[in-house]
Amino acid sequence: MSIIPKHAALLGIYLKVGSLVLFCTMDAMVKALGSTYDAFQLMLFRSAIAMAPVAVIIWRAGGLKSVRPNRPWLQALRIIVAFGSTLGFFYVFPRMPLVDAYAISYAAPLFMVALSVPMLGEPVGWRRWTAVVVGFLGVLIMLDPWGMDIHAMSLIVLGATFCYSLSTVMLRLLSRHDSDVVALFWLSLATSAASLVGAVPAWVWPTSIDWLWLIVMGLLGGVAQILNTRAWRLAPTAVLAPFDYTSIVLAMLFGYLWFKEEPSWTVWFGLPLVMGSGLYILHRERIRARERALVSLP
Repeated sequence: MSIIPKHAALLGIYLKVGSLVLFCTMDAMVKALGSTYDAFQLMLFRSAIAMAPVAVIIWRAGGLKSVRPNRPWLQALRIIVAFGSTLGFFYVFPRMPLVDAYAISYAAPLFMVALSVPMLGEPVGWRRWTAVVVGFLGVLIMLDPWGMDIHAMSLIVLGATFCYSLSTVMLRLLSRHDSDVVALFWLSLATSAASLVGAVPAWVWPTSIDWLWLIVMGLLGGVAQILNTRAWRLAPTAVLAPFDYTSIVLAMLFGYLWFKEEPSWTVWFGLPLVMGSGLYILHRERIRARERALVSLP
């Protein structure tokens, strides 16, 4: 049985933030390439190339015998939900401002915290609930609901966000029965196969430079998925969920520098609440880690 370090939750937070940086970079590339290539084709490159870093982990874990799932039906259900989430996001990123899509997706922490109570039985204290709600209020301010029309793309993002939240909670549930490598292998393999079926009808042969971009996109997604999967094993859902908010900074930078998308003035009012909620969760976890360390002393 593996030993979880006393400061595992803190390590989970750092891995989560690292995965967010890589995921946001990948999403900006999806947005740039989405005007030329179908969502299924982009997902195919994302999933198939991501198998390379996953293969290294499988080799270090002992080969294919290490990927046999103990809960195959639960793994299959999680793969379906995760596939729906990725497809939804890959479809909308080229069709709406990156910051707007991210802002709507920040409903995920509320979904995750709410789902973690009945599905995982994780305790959620009032301080963390308050931090999540405050962060979500900041997201609402940035989204400017008073000036934005709710349209089909927004609803697709919201649906993809719920699927992402559900798959994340299911991943933590699966971590009680299967290793990280099991979840990574089967998700990458199944998503690659399903994406190939969807990509064939609208296939566009990539140019030489696009081959490079598509490969980099897949590698970024693969490494990010590895970091993200490990993070959810190390830390509770309520601890990690608010840190999804911090990627709004990269979304704003990519949107402005790459796509000339200027965030609305409301972003500058909501951003302090969003980042403050994540920093407060980190502060609370540091306190809890010190308390656990003191209790464990002889």
